Amino acid sequence: MERTLSFYQEREAQKSGVQALIGESAPMQYLKGTIAQLLDAERRAANTDLPPVLVEGETGTGKELVARALHFDGPRSKGPFIEFNCASIPSNLVESELFGHEKGAFTDAKDRRVGLVEAADGGTLFLDEVGEMDLLLQAKLLKLLEDRTIRRVGSVKERKVDLRVISATNCNLEQMVQQGKFRRDLFFRLRIISIKVPRLYARGEDILLLARHFLAAHGKRYGKPNLHFSDQAEELLLSYSWPGNVRELRNMLETDRAAGPERYHRSPSVERVPEPGGRSTHYPGGATPRAAAGLQRHGVDEPSGGRA
Repeated sequence: MERTLSFYQEREAQKSGVQALIGESAPMQYLKGTIAQLLDAERRAANTDLPPVLVEGETGTGKELVARALHFDGPRSKGPFIEFNCASIPSNLVESELFGHEKGAFTDAKDRRVGLVEAADGGTLFLDEVGEMDLLLQAKLLKLLEDRTIRRVGSVKERKVDLRVISATNCNLEQMVQQGKFRRDLFFRLRIISIKVPRLYARGEDILLLARHFLAAHGKRYGKPNLHFSDQAEELLLSYSWPGNVRELRNMLETDRAAGPERYHRSPSVERVPEPGGRSTHYPGGATPRAAAGLQRHGVDEPSGGRA
């Protein structure tokens, strides 16, 4: 079992770390530099009781990749990396999922269950969308951060855990504190170290680096290697504002690759919608940003001995 877990841990490490953060723009160089400085300080620290980190950024910017870089390139890399999306299940089930429960603790608790916090012992717990956590669970998370102890649902015994907590949010937590939706003490406890991930539109030529990376990956997956963008497609990629950030770019390219070349015989009209900052949002047929990537007849060139 330990050998199996080690195999999966090593495989995760290979596709994580700072090298997974693609980009050479000034905002990405600053982000990578910030991560490198933090990792260097942590390696020189006398112990592995590392401070919490709050990763902030819009949806789809790659906050999970930052969390993975901090773990797999850091002193806790040999331990587990456990991630949990606080908005993924109903709030009444989050406590049991995180802290575990004893047999008979509630109606469906037929067996004892170890929670994700205990599963992360010795490693890192990554809490995505932490702003979605309700106030009751926020109090329990604060206790975990301060005492490094948990109590399973239905238990009277407290258990010590050794873990590092990294959280991420696309919300304005300071504003939520002012509105009474997020605990002030927890906010400051989570944000001992804060890392901000830039929006895709602010990263300039990184858009093309990422687009080529995803196009190559999806082309390989769907049996269409050596694809490339036309000049017109690249201009459209750079002019689109990408409100869904890197995730939107990746998913749109995969949708087009999976659709097959029969989707490229027509080139729908492109509506340009002005946005602040001089950029335009491109909507083919006024519906979706497919034409922003130019993945029609004029956008992606099949390999034919030309430019590759």
